[in-house]
Order: sequence, then C-alpha cells, then structure tokens
Amino acid sequence: SKKLCCVDKANVLESSRLWRETVQAMEKDYPEVEVTYEFIDAVAMRLIQWPKGYDVIITANLFGDILTDEASVIAGSMGLMPSSSVG
Repeated sequence: SKKLCCVDKANVLESSRLWRETVQAMEKDYPEVEVTYEFIDAVAMRLIQWPKGYDVIITANLFGDILTDEASVIAGSMGLMPSSSVG
C-alpha cells in the first residue's frame, strides 16, 4: 500500500494547523493512500530508530531540511539524501 506521513507541529504552530487542514482536505481525493499525521519531534526520533517505517514524508521546508540532514547519518553523507522543495 502507499503510505504518506504528514509531519508538522500542529499542536503549537498556527501555520502547521493550516498545513494539516490542507492535507486532510486533499486526503479524501486519494483513498488509495494511507495518510498518517505525526509531530516533527516524534518523527525526528523515530526516523533514526526505524527509517523503514516511512515511505514518503511531506512537511514544511524548515522541518524537511532538518529531517533530511538528520537522516543523512543513515546513508552516510548529506549528499546522498533525496529531497524536494516544491512551490
């Protein structure tokens, strides 16, 4: 199955609440995709502990930069990590 994890800090940041609401509004258009929602601090920990637990992560640029750099430890180099900033 296709899995997508929306990463935010909706419990604290207004911008993250808007981000989450936007993803939730789009989620119903893609019933074949399993969407989960996690806070950035939890993902920062779990990504190192269990990287196979994530297929695709979508998040704001700030959080994405941090997660990509953190995950580079697994690959061995920051230059080996795929990421995209769209929009």
